Amino acid sequence: MKKIYSLLSVIVLSATAATAQENLVLNPGFEEWANEQPVSYAPYSTYLNINLVQENNIKHSGNSSARHQSQSSTQNVQQDDLIPVIAGNSYTISYWYLDNDPAAKTRIWSAWMQAGTPFTQLSDDEGTLRYADNDLSFSTDNPQWINKTLTLTAPANATHFRFQVRTNREAVGADGGYIYYDDFSFVDNTAAGVKQNEIAGLTVSPNPLTGNVLTVKSNSNAAKGVAIFDITGKQVLNTTTANNTVNTNNLTAGVYIVKVTEDGKTATKKLIVQ
Repeated sequence: MKKIYSLLSVIVLSATAATAQENLVLNPGFEEWANEQPVSYAPYSTYLNINLVQENNIKHSGNSSARHQSQSSTQNVQQDDLIPVIAGNSYTISYWYLDNDPAAKTRIWSAWMQAGTPFTQLSDDEGTLRYADNDLSFSTDNPQWINKTLTLTAPANATHFRFQVRTNREAVGADGGYIYYDDFSFVDNTAAGVKQNEIAGLTVSPNPLTGNVLTVKSNSNAAKGVAIFDITGKQVLNTTTANNTVNTNNLTAGVYIVKVTEDGKTATKKLIVQ
């Protein structure tokens, strides 16, 4: 079954570098839910983000985790959009799971992706991202939360990363068990050279944005060029700050990338508009 992904432009790839050391996963701790579904994890077909339930008692951290029930067919958990990456950068993939049920097991099932129509799944690191360990990376029953962590370098053709985990039945006839997931993380470790291009003291607020005025400030009083892009890479606003503010009246609810330019320096920030 083919899933249609949003194709992010080069500017969004630049945002990945600018957010080095930040978690690039949306709703990583499954704290935000709407219509009994975790935000940024929309159900798709019969195998992706189905049978996810908010769990408030069994969690690794925060207020909740995602409980995923095994079925007779493989079930997957995956963020709606692929994560933009920069080839050659080092990334750390991490998540926590609890498998203490004899009718369910889990493993990572992620991949480096190359932008296109459709996206191409790359074979790089597939032994680690999909078939790690001698037991094909399936979990075994354990009463404790387990952390799965990998640090890898994005291959030459990679433009995105698909962060996905799988929930399987333990065996034929042994399904209906539960796996709990929490604290997904995908971090760009390659900070070298990024700070040199940062704008000192840059803040973009409020974020999330609920009104029509975005405040863009830094340590300098210089005017700033502000370009805003939606998640498809389309530029939806291009202006200059006036008294450190930008009119965002035309923005609809969603996730955006804000590119700020000041005195030859450029920085990017993720913006959520409610």
